[in-house]
Amino acid sequence: MLLPELVSTRGVAAVWVVLAHSYATVLKGHYDLPAAIEYSRVIVDFFFVLSGFVLAHMYDGPWREGRLRHGDFLIRRLARLWPLHLFTLVCVLALVVAGRILGVTPEATHDGASFVMTALMLHSAWATPDLAWNWPSWSVSAEWIAYLMIPLYLAAADRVRGTARRLALSLVLFAVCSVGSHMLLRLDLVTLTFDGGALRLMPSFLAGILLRRIFDDEPALLAMTPRIYALVIVGVFAACGALIALDAPYDALWPPMLVLVAALASRATWAEPGVLRNRMLIWLGDLSYSIYLTHAIVIMVLFAGAEHLGFARTLGERAVIGVCVPFVTLGVSVVTYAIVEKPGRAGFMWVVERLARAQAARRARASGMRI
Repeated sequence: MLLPELVSTRGVAAVWVVLAHSYATVLKGHYDLPAAIEYSRVIVDFFFVLSGFVLAHMYDGPWREGRLRHGDFLIRRLARLWPLHLFTLVCVLALVVAGRILGVTPEATHDGASFVMTALMLHSAWATPDLAWNWPSWSVSAEWIAYLMIPLYLAAADRVRGTARRLALSLVLFAVCSVGSHMLLRLDLVTLTFDGGALRLMPSFLAGILLRRIFDDEPALLAMTPRIYALVIVGVFAACGALIALDAPYDALWPPMLVLVAALASRATWAEPGVLRNRMLIWLGDLSYSIYLTHAIVIMVLFAGAEHLGFARTLGERAVIGVCVPFVTLGVSVVTYAIVEKPGRAGFMWVVERLARAQAARRARASGMRI
């Protein structure tokens, strides 16, 4: 079963992140951020729920049938994440070197140790002193750490039966992680990045897996009528708007986010076309990983370049640059998707398969020699 609504929503969410970061950079040093921008950080948690749901959709069957090998799973996910991550990391390295030559001092700590931890995708687990290099990639690290632990997530999902218990576990785990973050780190859970992003991911990722299990065991929940679907979507956004207006904690937006994913997943089972099945939106969803990993580099280049030329001094000048960011990011992501992300994924798997065949041939020769 394809999930077009989830794919296109992923693209829309990635563009929202670009707009939020661009707007925040425009206002930096001039005005405080509007609440809508501050609360946009929860979009990353939406990605985490979505990731858990989609991975369960893809791999839960093989897991239950005993056909899912963790090593094979990790290789496929590494092929999906690492080529573009490494490419963008090297691009930021080039920018840092160029900046130092030009006398521009970076705000973050760009040293060898943090580069290695970032390259290994471990920089969401207290492995770096701050949010350095390609700063949005901390969430890629959190995803990778979740993949390393995927048997634990799936085993935990196996032990919990019933819709009520699964929902309760999701909420309880989120509450425990949130309270732990406040007590131990003195930070809101949904603000953690390099300083505990892997912890931040845990309840959202598991909630996505459990939500997929609920749909497996309660197929009637997928039979949402168009009217109910519309009411749920309007209700989710109304609830989020009210919570933002009331200056609620960031964590308060987490439950509506689960409802949104459930509604979109239900809509994905319909045969009827809809707005989120527009080809352009599906295409945007396909580009979402490239959009997410390249937009910070675009922001760095455009704003740093303009500042070096003496252009980005006034708010109006910075706003002009901010308007350019999403369009330049989209153009760059089209290129990176075509020449880095897709070929990198295919090339990585080709190398792995060649190595596996070579190893199998060596074993066969060794076996023949023993005979």
